[in-house]
Amino acid sequence: MQPWRTKEKALQLLRGHPANAYNKLPKYFYILEKTYPGSVVKLKKTTDECFLYAFVALCISISGWEYCRPVVVVDGTFLKTTYRGIMLTASTMDAAGKIVQYCLAYAMVDSENDASWKWVFEQFKQAYGERTSMCVVSDRNESILKATSISYPGVPHYSCVWHIWTNIRAKFKKGHLQLNELYFATAGSYTLDEFNEMMSKIEEIYPRVKSYLYDIGYHRWSRVHATVNRTWTMTSNIAESLNAVTKEARELPIFDLLEYMRTLLERWREVIEGKWYFHIPWVRASTDHIHTVIDGVKRYIVCLESKKYSCGQFQLDELPCPHALAALRHRNETYENYCSPYYTRESLLRTYEISVNPLPDESKWNVPQHRSDEVVNPPTGEKK
Repeated sequence: MQPWRTKEKALQLLRGHPANAYNKLPKYFYILEKTYPGSVVKLKKTTDECFLYAFVALCISISGWEYCRPVVVVDGTFLKTTYRGIMLTASTMDAAGKIVQYCLAYAMVDSENDASWKWVFEQFKQAYGERTSMCVVSDRNESILKATSISYPGVPHYSCVWHIWTNIRAKFKKGHLQLNELYFATAGSYTLDEFNEMMSKIEEIYPRVKSYLYDIGYHRWSRVHATVNRTWTMTSNIAESLNAVTKEARELPIFDLLEYMRTLLERWREVIEGKWYFHIPWVRASTDHIHTVIDGVKRYIVCLESKKYSCGQFQLDELPCPHALAALRHRNETYENYCSPYYTRESLLRTYEISVNPLPDESKWNVPQHRSDEVVNPPTGEKK
C-alpha cells in the first residue's frame, strides 16, 4: 500500500490534485467553443454543483461526418483516475477505411447506465443530426439499445459480431472450437444462399447455437439481413482501437484527459494511402453491361448498369470488387462512377478539410468572469 500512496503523491505534485481539474472545465469548455466555432461541448452538474457528465464533438469532426458512411460505432471504457468514471466514444471510418479523426465525439460520465447513454445520444444528435441509412454498431449493452431507440427511433442498431462470438464461447464451451471460422463466415455472407448454407452447417454441429443466433435476430449480426448497409463495419473494433490508444491517458485527471483527446484528433488527421493487389480474372461480355467473369474454377455475373454482382459483394460494399474491376477494365472504363461517393478522393479530402486550431496556453485564456467563477466540484461517490 505504501508504494501506491507514494506514487499518488508524486502524481499530485506533477499534475495537481485531481479535484482541482474539475474547476478548470467551465473555462476550458468556453475556450473550446471560441476556438472551434460550431462545436458541441456540454457540461452537466448535479444540483449541488458536482460534476456528472461532459461531452465534446468538435466542429472538425462534425464537418467531416458528411463525407463518411453514416455508420456510428459506440463504446465505453473505464477511467483509472481517483474519481473513476467511464469514457464513452462514438467513432466512424473515413473514405480510406481508416478511423476518422479517431472519434466523432467523446464523453466522460459516472457509469454506463440508461441515464448517461441517453444524455450522450441527445448531445450526439444535436451535433450530428440524423442521416439517411444511418445505423449504430456496438456491443449488446442494454443501455445503448434503449438510448438508441429513444434518440434515434428509426435508426437500426447492429451488434458487434465479435462480442456475440465471445458470448457463444462462454455459453457453449464444448462446441465453439468447430464454429469459429463458420460463424464469422456466416455473419459476413453477401447472399442469402450462402448464409443459409452456413447456418445449416452450424445447426449440424451445434443446434443450440443456431437457436441462440436466431433469438438475437439475424438482422442484428448478419450482413445480408441488415436493413441498412453496414458495409465493412461488422465489429466495434474501431472503438476498441481507441480504447487501446487511450489506455495510459485514462489515468490522467479529467482536464488533462479531455485535452489529450483533443490533441489526439490533431495527430490522427493524416491521409494514409493504401494499395490493392489482385490477380486478373478472365472476362467475357454478354451485353454492353453484363459480363461473365471466370476466376479460376468459379464463374460470376457482373451487371455494371445496376451495379450488381452475383456474389453480392459489389452491391453491399458499394465498391467494385476485383471481378467488377476486371469487367470495367474489359470495357476500358474507370471505376470512379461505380463507387459509393463515400469512397471517393473528394470525400476523403473534404472529411479533413478543416484544420485543428491550437488552443492558447491556459495563462493566456481570456474568459468572462462568470465562467471563471463557475464552480465544478468532483463527483460524489466512492473514490479509488
